[in-house]
Amino acid sequence: MTGTRKIIEDYGDGNWTNPYVQAENQRAQEAAQAAYAHPYADPASAHYAQGAHLPETQVQGAASVPVASYAPPRVPQRQRRRPAFSLARRFLCVLLALLTLATGLTSATAYWAQTTLVDTENFVAMTESIAYDQDFQTSLASAVTDDIMASPAIETYLGDGNSTAWYGGVQNWLYDQTYTLVDGATSSLVTSDAYPQLWAQVISDTHAYNFSGESRPAVLDLSALYDQAGASVQSATGFGVDTSSLPGRTITLETGQNIWPINSTINTLIWLASLWQPLLVVSGVSALFGFLLWPRNRFAYLAFIAFSAAALLWVAGLLGGGASLTAGIQLPASNAAVLFLQKLSETITASFASYHNGLALNLLIAGVVLVLLALLSAIMGLTAREATARIR
Repeated sequence: MTGTRKIIEDYGDGNWTNPYVQAENQRAQEAAQAAYAHPYADPASAHYAQGAHLPETQVQGAASVPVASYAPPRVPQRQRRRPAFSLARRFLCVLLALLTLATGLTSATAYWAQTTLVDTENFVAMTESIAYDQDFQTSLASAVTDDIMASPAIETYLGDGNSTAWYGGVQNWLYDQTYTLVDGATSSLVTSDAYPQLWAQVISDTHAYNFSGESRPAVLDLSALYDQAGASVQSATGFGVDTSSLPGRTITLETGQNIWPINSTINTLIWLASLWQPLLVVSGVSALFGFLLWPRNRFAYLAFIAFSAAALLWVAGLLGGGASLTAGIQLPASNAAVLFLQKLSETITASFASYHNGLALNLLIAGVVLVLLALLSAIMGLTAREATARIR
């Protein structure tokens, strides 16, 4: 007891230089390090962890000891693989988005080809405006008149209008008078109220011939118009004209030998148009899988696809609307055929541009709706996380 009093007098109660205090501090430090390395490894540490307090001397000693360093806990292998897996999912979703865009845009164009070009009724409705083109009407009436005047029934009696025989003056006069009557009959035909219906028959016959799927030169089938013109000429002049053998009944639109670009393009469109439904299914399935696999805000993923598709459709409409389908094609000698091809090219490209621009506008609206849904989903997710944090 005297020795203990002596030590307290020399070093003071709790002095850091007191060897007894240092020994207690050393034991406290070792206990703290053991607790970090192996929590609850011994009953004393578990006892202290459950709320018991260290002796005052140990607490004082621990305050002077720096915090022991310890190795961070090892991350499970499954958690280490999670970032790589998320990156692979994103990459797969990007590929699915590209597949969605490619098949979706191709399906849209194929649907337009099916409903506008391949379908006979819609093709006739689309080309109805050509019937009212005055330049085409004039050229067509002139071509029909020239063919009728060159028919055997008229040429045998009236010649070609340039006779040099002794009776040539009378014959040439009769030829001019007949030409005037025939030209008036054909001109009246293309400007009559019955002409639009007649023109619809011409387009329907032309469409049936060219969209048969066969490999042959494309033609403009004017048979119905020639038959009606022959009847009008006979009514006006009294001459019975057989128009069944006239060359102008079917005007060849391409003059190549075994190379028919218009026919090849039409057959390609027929094949493409038949694929619009399978392509649409593939596009929808790929979009659905991408939506389900996207790791975060899925509505934002769909919005990105919608905006991308709208932009591509707008570009397609812009380029298609300014294209010329007759560029690079050897045009026929007939003025009526040339005008028909040019007018048909303008009509088709205008329809293509209008369809794609309208579809782009619809997708743009859908993209805006998806963006709003994405924002709403993000807000709801943030609110749910805050509520969960408060509960914890």
